[in-house]
Amino acid sequence: MSQNREGIKEDFPFQNNTIIRRMKSEDAEAVTDILMNSWKTAYRGIVSDEHLDHMNRDALIERRRAQYKDYIVAVSDDRIVGYCWYVNNSSFTEDVSDIDCEVVALYVMPGLERKGLGRKMLLYAIDDLKKQNRKNMIIWCLKDNTSARMFYEKMGGTIIGEHKIHIGNQDYDEVGFLYKLDDMNFVFCDEENK
Repeated sequence: MSQNREGIKEDFPFQNNTIIRRMKSEDAEAVTDILMNSWKTAYRGIVSDEHLDHMNRDALIERRRAQYKDYIVAVSDDRIVGYCWYVNNSSFTEDVSDIDCEVVALYVMPGLERKGLGRKMLLYAIDDLKKQNRKNMIIWCLKDNTSARMFYEKMGGTIIGEHKIHIGNQDYDEVGFLYKLDDMNFVFCDEENK
């Protein structure tokens, strides 16, 4: 186990050579495939099958290409295995006061969950946002997505509210997790991943 410059212990059993880097435009297809496969795996039984089975890959790729500068990707063995989309503003969460940044999406390839990739990307995003003097970050999560909710709580988030999100032709409940970035100076060390 090593320590990075912030003193956060790093233990990533998936691959020691996993790197986090800024997304490039040419990564849009791989990121879109992770998005679609993750949604079909994690949201089956939560989001309507009609929506999950009819996502428009080409439109999603173009959206990723247009937004790629706000994304980071996890790369292992020259393969993109996860991504995180975050912004240093509250443009997605205008209804909650004092929020100045947001993680909009965080996904890893299905089958690679619980290997430290999500944690590594989230810590990267937090570090970057702290360097931009951001203080209060929010992450919205589908209320019925219990595994994601457990992850966000484990990472230090506190539920501060709920709202509705429109996906496909239906509304779904989301919960918002607040992260006070100035308070995030603790060490993440997951015993099960040692």
